[in-house]
Amino acid sequence: MNYRIFILALGTFVIGTEGYMIAGLLPALARDLHTSVSVAGQLVTAFSIAYALGSPLLTTITGLVERRKILTFALFIFALGNILCGLATSYGLILVGRIVAAAGAGLFAPAATYSASTLAAPEKRGQALSIVIGGSTIALIFGVPIGTWIASVFDWKTTFWFVGSIALVALVCIRLFFPTISAPASVSLAERLSFLKKPTILIALTITLIWAFGIFVVYTYVADIFGRVGAGENTITFMLLIMGISSFLGVNFGGVAADRNGPARTIVWALVLMMIAVVTLSFIKSAALGIAAVALWGFAGYAFNPAQLHRLIGLSGKDSGVVLSLHSSILYVGAALGSAIGGLVIHYGSVTWLGIVGGAANLIGLFVFQFTRRHDKLSRKKDLSLNE
Repeated sequence: MNYRIFILALGTFVIGTEGYMIAGLLPALARDLHTSVSVAGQLVTAFSIAYALGSPLLTTITGLVERRKILTFALFIFALGNILCGLATSYGLILVGRIVAAAGAGLFAPAATYSASTLAAPEKRGQALSIVIGGSTIALIFGVPIGTWIASVFDWKTTFWFVGSIALVALVCIRLFFPTISAPASVSLAERLSFLKKPTILIALTITLIWAFGIFVVYTYVADIFGRVGAGENTITFMLLIMGISSFLGVNFGGVAADRNGPARTIVWALVLMMIAVVTLSFIKSAALGIAAVALWGFAGYAFNPAQLHRLIGLSGKDSGVVLSLHSSILYVGAALGSAIGGLVIHYGSVTWLGIVGGAANLIGLFVFQFTRRHDKLSRKKDLSLNE
């Protein structure tokens, strides 16, 4: 495997760490910035919206620019955003830093996957893409707990400096060791959005939206959920480590299950197990039961994603590249909605309601998915009758 692939994975690792670690930092952020946890949670909303809107827009604008330049520029912007967060003395400055970091992350991710497919030998292209995408999953196992631990030993600002420093290391490595990589064929923003007019694709992406909402309405405030049962910073760090490991196992198992049993069956059981796990979090009386629920939630939640990607590729065929980029953007729209609605639930109700709200989202997702499958079957029958 080309060693440059692992440099790209370092980039996705550090971006994944920054994106996920905020959940473990929210109580400390809220305390130091003299605001509520629900308001601090909107830092996740801001990041997610900036990523969802910025990624397709910036990717389109820079579509003809050589990829090495895009990769280094994206990591510079991402590092700058984290440096701003590290310097922040007010909520407003850290909000700006998160938006800047999201712009860099949204520009880096598609450029990294394209560069990996270009740099790898044809027979190892799939493996290369798995390594690059897997960087964000590894962030759940190591990056997020390490970030939370650094914040507990020093402070939350040090965590942002840590992330920004690793991003700059990846930037320097790309600048020194990467060849010039020609830009891919450009796809306009209008062409990308036109796929949302296709009912089959739109309904399928709605499942992505609901799934991401169900994840982030709980994940964003998971440290506060555990804080209510007396969990300290060490317990929360351990919980995030367990969630990372179970998520890593889930994403790998989900891919195998989708190949063997089909993506539809995998999606159904993943949503059912997610629903059971998150509803359990609304009724936990001890950190031990909460950790068990989080382990199941991480496994099922991340088993869903490869199955959904498998299904989207099957539905979109030769246009899968564009549809998968839309999946990524819709995922962050769901994350933004989840963190925003979760903040409202805490503000007007209680953090213990979040699991019920997440479970309700998964139940809705199951109903929508069953409707999608019925729609697909009717469409196939109609196509067969027209061909006879």
